[in-house]
Amino acid sequence: MSTTSSEQGITLLLAPVVADMDKAIAATQQSQEELGKEIERLVAELELFTDIAEPPRLQPALAKLTESRKRLATANKLMQQTQARVQRIEAQLSSS
Repeated sequence: MSTTSSEQGITLLLAPVVADMDKAIAATQQSQEELGKEIERLVAELELFTDIAEPPRLQPALAKLTESRKRLATANKLMQQTQARVQRIEAQLSSS
């Protein structure tokens, strides 16, 4: 099957956009990983204070961090799925 000039034009138009999206997703994933590590560190630090006789009211902060960790995991999963889709589009564009 031969590639038409319109297909080539679309490929030339979309390839840079898809490549930029892929880079942006990778950068966001890196930021999310760093955020996840920081949340883990804060949770561990706050848990040290839960055994104190008169602890400050840390439970609400700990609950918020735990919820943030769950949302971060969900966002990371969605980004991985999006990146897989972008990579499939890139593969299709490069084979055109």
